[in-house]
Amino acid sequence: MLKPHIPKPAIVFFLVFVSLPFFFNNPYQLRILTIIAIYASFVYAANIIIGESRQLFLCMSALAGISAYTSAILAISYNLNPWLTIPAGIIFSVAVGAMLSYVSIVRGLGEVFVAIVTLTFALIFENVVLGLRSITMGETGLVMPVLWWPMQEVFSRRMASYYTILILAVLTSIFYANFVKSRLGIALKAIRSDKVSAEVIGIDATKYNVIAASIGSAILALTGSFYGYFNGMISPGIFSPSMDIVIILMLLLGGLRTLYGPLIGATVIVVVLELTRGFGQLTLTFLGVLLIILILAFREGISSIAEKAAITLSNSMRKNQI
Repeated sequence: MLKPHIPKPAIVFFLVFVSLPFFFNNPYQLRILTIIAIYASFVYAANIIIGESRQLFLCMSALAGISAYTSAILAISYNLNPWLTIPAGIIFSVAVGAMLSYVSIVRGLGEVFVAIVTLTFALIFENVVLGLRSITMGETGLVMPVLWWPMQEVFSRRMASYYTILILAVLTSIFYANFVKSRLGIALKAIRSDKVSAEVIGIDATKYNVIAASIGSAILALTGSFYGYFNGMISPGIFSPSMDIVIILMLLLGGLRTLYGPLIGATVIVVVLELTRGFGQLTLTFLGVLLIILILAFREGISSIAEKAAITLSNSMRKNQI
């Protein structure tokens, strides 16, 4: 049995981001730090679904939104504590993610067709939210109930929400580090290498891919609920398909199937988005061009390139010493 592994990047990320609010503590700066932590969790989920199981889900925003809307609507309708409704939202999202994965695999859909099906589902989700205006408030947005954040008696609500979400991001990175070394992670690697050979030796590709999609959906769901409660309101614009583009861009920039790529990608892209916010629609154009460049020229991502450079430098130094 493998011992739980706590990766150094997660420790460094946690220590750095724990201390940052002492230097950047105005509401705007604290919000940016929180958004980075939120998207780091989103990207780890994408790393499991897209990276490890090679299922090109373009409905990650919808899976996160389903959980946020389910939790909020139940809390408002039945006057429940949001902490009691968040699990219901997670279960709903996991069921949807597992269903999409299972149907795609059983029908033998390739990555392109999986992308088309899941993107269509994301658009359906957006239109359902707009159509059920009496429940979801449509494009106006649904005001979220007040969520009690751990540590808010010690810190301000904003600071408490930041630290809660930061802990979620760090736990997600630790989970991913252990996931890839687990029996499930090894099975998914075998399926990626040669699906036929993997099935011959007894690995159920359908089962393991559905489990991976379910795990990724659960992370998206929990993070999506936290995002909604932190934001104070949710709307179709927040959980729109453009969120999927941002998540995939972060994943590719940081590095697909890398441990610290999601942390790097989320940090860089969130900062870039804030710096270019004044450019309006040109920001999306910039992201699209950057995504094309990454796919064509830098598929390995920053973290993989940096790791290879460090290995090359280390080997060069050893040769010089000899």
